[in-house]
Amino acid sequence: MSLLMTLCCLGTVSGQQLYKASSLSINTSSKELAPAFFQGGLVFCSDRKNEWFISITDQNNNLLTNLYYAEQKKPGSFGNVTLFSKDITTPLFEGPATFSRDGKTVYFTRNIENSFRLSNRQGRDTTFGIFSASLVNGQWTNISAFRYNSTSYNTGYPSLSPDGRHLFFCSDSPEGSGGFDLYVSELENGRWTQPVNLGPEVNSSENEVFPFMHENGRLYFASRGHGQTRDLDIYYTEQVNGVWKEPVHLPEPFNSRYDDYGLIFTPEMDSGYFVTDRRGSDDIWLAVTTIPVFTSCPGQQENDYCYIFYESNNTEVDTSLFAYEWDLGDGTLVRSLRAEHCYAAADTYNVALNVIDKVTGEIYFSQARHRLVVEKIEQPYITAPDSVHAGETIRFSSLESHFTDFEPEHGYWEFGDGDRAAEFETSHVYTRPGVYDVVLGLTGKIEDPASPVRKECVTRKITVLSRVR
Repeated sequence: MSLLMTLCCLGTVSGQQLYKASSLSINTSSKELAPAFFQGGLVFCSDRKNEWFISITDQNNNLLTNLYYAEQKKPGSFGNVTLFSKDITTPLFEGPATFSRDGKTVYFTRNIENSFRLSNRQGRDTTFGIFSASLVNGQWTNISAFRYNSTSYNTGYPSLSPDGRHLFFCSDSPEGSGGFDLYVSELENGRWTQPVNLGPEVNSSENEVFPFMHENGRLYFASRGHGQTRDLDIYYTEQVNGVWKEPVHLPEPFNSRYDDYGLIFTPEMDSGYFVTDRRGSDDIWLAVTTIPVFTSCPGQQENDYCYIFYESNNTEVDTSLFAYEWDLGDGTLVRSLRAEHCYAAADTYNVALNVIDKVTGEIYFSQARHRLVVEKIEQPYITAPDSVHAGETIRFSSLESHFTDFEPEHGYWEFGDGDRAAEFETSHVYTRPGVYDVVLGLTGKIEDPASPVRKECVTRKITVLSRVR
């Protein structure tokens, strides 16, 4: 049965959330926020009490945070929570951190002034900045300050790009748009360059904080200034032709009517972590894709409906009076003993080799008759152009998928740039040139209702060219 026949009754899977979210077991009544990937687990901030230092509060009497590490037992399940490192922990504030790909360098947020008063309260004039440290023989050493820290304003919440060449962070520098703005510095010859403000498309008069640069080139961050509410919401932007694009607001479950921020994604974007206070306190939540995992998907095969016809056991005829003619069953006639023909579609064709009277043009006799069944390859099938320009809308369809013993009930797409969809037909826009591996996955029951769900998938490359100027 073809997928097209199935869809007449099923319609499409519309409005489906592509991720589901749940709270982590490491959350407490204290604050847990700013998760970062490290050694298979999570490093995060918390104001929970620890045995190493007395509790210090800020000028608003809120406890200051330290960095902690949670060991991951299996995806989404964490074991012991320990202080991340006594080497970089101080009595005051240690905040959001980011790590190099090899895990040997950390950039983290810390108070620039690390002294504290007898009142156990941080002074109003204390600012925070970015610091780095190196992992040597299991110890974090060589702690140094980011050269663009300032005692006049705050700089922090760093995010290192996957290639280690760019450091994104936020700052409330008076040169910004207001509140905290997002900046980026580039590593050149071992030194970080003068930070560049990401500009008015990204930064507003409110706070833009908690940047996270993903491998797909998208910069995720939280803002109070791009929506209609005063809550922190999660957005992403990306740079196209040197210009940061208008931020995109993430749907549920990442955003809610509460504060949501601090999103990080795995490279495959099948799961991620973010912070929300939707249950009354700042907690870290896990988001897992609802799209089934499709692995080892074969490359799409193109249906070939082309044939060569030749009848070896033909009767010899006087070619001055008679001619061989193939009737290929779709209205095509070929005057020859050998014929090449490509059919337009899969179907059953009655093919005949006739001997034609050259004088009358009538069939003198039929030399051979064949019933030719032209079939589609049984596979999911992606209908889409081979190439498209960046910024153009491309239409994807699975309606040409073909199976004889399987009725797909759901269609799923992975576009190769981190985006996903859950429907049989969909549209997508690539913003960056490149070659993308698109995956189409289909699921459904086979005829036996007691059988497990069947999964089929296929992959196809789409070339995205530079935007037409």
